[in-house]
Amino acid sequence: MRQYWLTMIHDRRALLKYIWREEDVVLNVIKDSISKLDPWNMQKLIAGLLSAMGFQAVEKGKGPDGGVDVLAYHDIFGLEQPLIKAQVKHWKRKVSSKEVQQLTGAHPLEARSLFFSTNGFTKNALEVANQASVRIIEIDELVEMVVEWYEEMPSEVKALVLLQKMYVPK
Repeated sequence: MRQYWLTMIHDRRALLKYIWREEDVVLNVIKDSISKLDPWNMQKLIAGLLSAMGFQAVEKGKGPDGGVDVLAYHDIFGLEQPLIKAQVKHWKRKVSSKEVQQLTGAHPLEARSLFFSTNGFTKNALEVANQASVRIIEIDELVEMVVEWYEEMPSEVKALVLLQKMYVPK
């Protein structure tokens, strides 16, 4: 009986290792799906994510945006001051300090700042963000947030990155 129990523990550990390895593969597939979005759909994804979190998110749309892509409010009509202003960069290069400074100086000045980048930030950009209390979110954290809030996202946003829930044994 004792040997059987040890074998079960070993098999369970092997199963957990397999699941963790597969989880990394799945997260990379989701990361690839997000990375393939065009910049406008990336902006829609961020607005949908903020909506799923309980905010009324408003995209600024195409064209010059003054450094802000998404505004997020608590009230449904957007009459209160925005709580969050978000910039979304879906570039092949890293975001520089110039873009972070542009976000911090953009209206509304009193709103908290989120900066999403799918290709990271330069060292100077990270320093500026830290000094200005800008919350930065890179691709790996974005993937985790999408997975966590996916069920609450609007259906048109879910359609951008199609996911399916999977159950595994305990």
